[in-house]
Amino acid sequence: MFLPKKMKISGAGLSTHNLVLSGYPPLLSHILNGKEYGPLLKGPSIDRHREEWGTLMRELTACAPKDCAIADRFHTNWHVSHHYIREFVDDDELLMDMLWTWLPRYKGPDLLLYRGENVDRLERGRIGTAWSVKEEKAQMFARGLNAVGKGGVIMETTAPADAIIAGPSAHSIWLGEHEFTVDWRRLGTISRNRYFSPCP
Repeated sequence: MFLPKKMKISGAGLSTHNLVLSGYPPLLSHILNGKEYGPLLKGPSIDRHREEWGTLMRELTACAPKDCAIADRFHTNWHVSHHYIREFVDDDELLMDMLWTWLPRYKGPDLLLYRGENVDRLERGRIGTAWSVKEEKAQMFARGLNAVGKGGVIMETTAPADAIIAGPSAHSIWLGEHEFTVDWRRLGTISRNRYFSPCP
């Protein structure tokens, strides 16, 4: 999910001028070009930005990618920046509806998957879309990025194939995260395996 400053993502460093973006919402270029999110999230106009990004998600849900280059770029940059995009949109169900339209459809068997979640979000009934076949990767996030507030927790589920929106992008595989994008509304039993104290 995190991108080292000196690392280049295949295709992500190309300007969207190399892609045909006519007919797409203009704000899509922010995702495809991998622009920064932090300054907008911390700025004084966050409410306006949230409204704009919510509108973008609804527009994308109704407008599927028209070619493989745009779809591949979106898939890569989704894995890099989805934690920021999720914070922007602040509506997990709207986000998942969009992902069914924009990510390449998973074709495979049911999978045993793990996720490192934040306890506070989980208690509010919010579960992220990023899951891995590797429990150690879930642990990395449960005891790291998501170990804020009350801490982090490793979750486990056997995800039916029709709950898995997309498999890992090439970038996610390169990072060793093997991140599957999951619609938690279609999951059955989710176990909580191990809790981690908040990071100091």
